[in-house]
Amino acid sequence: MTAAETPVLEVRDLQMHFPVGGGILDRLRLGRGGVRFENPVVHAVNGVSFRIAPGEIMALVGESGCGKSTVAKSIARIYRPTGGQVLLEGEDIAQHGFARMLPVRAKMQMIFQDPYASLNPRQRVRDIVAEPLLEQRKGADRATVRDEIAALLARVGLNAEHAGRYPHQFSGGQRQRIGIARALSVRPNLIVADEPVSALDVSIQAQILNLMKDLRDEFGLAYLFISHDLSVVHHIADSVGVMYLGFMVEKAPRDVLFARPRHPYTRALLSAAPSIKPRRDVEEIALSGEVPSALALPSGCCFRTRCPFAWERCAAERPKLQALGDGQQVACHLIDEPERDKA
Repeated sequence: MTAAETPVLEVRDLQMHFPVGGGILDRLRLGRGGVRFENPVVHAVNGVSFRIAPGEIMALVGESGCGKSTVAKSIARIYRPTGGQVLLEGEDIAQHGFARMLPVRAKMQMIFQDPYASLNPRQRVRDIVAEPLLEQRKGADRATVRDEIAALLARVGLNAEHAGRYPHQFSGGQRQRIGIARALSVRPNLIVADEPVSALDVSIQAQILNLMKDLRDEFGLAYLFISHDLSVVHHIADSVGVMYLGFMVEKAPRDVLFARPRHPYTRALLSAAPSIKPRRDVEEIALSGEVPSALALPSGCCFRTRCPFAWERCAAERPKLQALGDGQQVACHLIDEPERDKA
């Protein structure tokens, strides 16, 4: 992406925090001397920033609970972010209300993880796919819409006869094709895909991934692709962001990250990923211990409690993303003290 080119999506210092409690007993709870306790807060996303260029597929990866799906839902405005900016084609939508988001949704759509729960079981396929289109085009000609829906279903690999069926009459892969057709119906520029193939068989996963790549080329789509499966990410992504406990710890073009991971957590993820051919070019790292609670984030580096290379600075100072060249950015103090990486 050139400096003059406006990204489809730019996220700046995104934060998403969830207060815990808030019921009547919590509001009445008092401490010593009548001092009121503050309700605890889950720090799900903590200052995440990235950009997605037109036609780019960016993947977010990390362990379960790292905040990647919360980032996706905050961008899609299922959640209202606690802080930061979400710039969709230059427009900050982070604090838009329901009415202001309606026209924005024509530019951004979402594909969900569960291809059955995300479809209305009481609607026929033609109505499911047509619903967002009719919402965006008030008074649209029904015959024209019907022809567009038939063409969309054919483009994602479904037949015209499928339009009159209900979701329970389809396999998981077919349901996800319906979800993709629904997302495409308003011709968005960005699709947020939250674990779109994790519920599917491996052979069907490949078909859906190849379909998504073909649609990217045909419609000029950009994707934010959420996944925990590194083999899936390697197949589809152009760039990758690695998250841990709500923080972005490494970002890089796909080939750079897989060939030369720099953050210890990224190296641990690649070490744990199953592979027919063992990696010999990257030292394996095995993690121990549990992920800290997002209710009480560790001081300094969020990964230090499990990192085999942690030292005094890691507990005292939170690392920031640093550019290392080739588009790679890493948030780790080892970048400043390379000799400790060999300890």
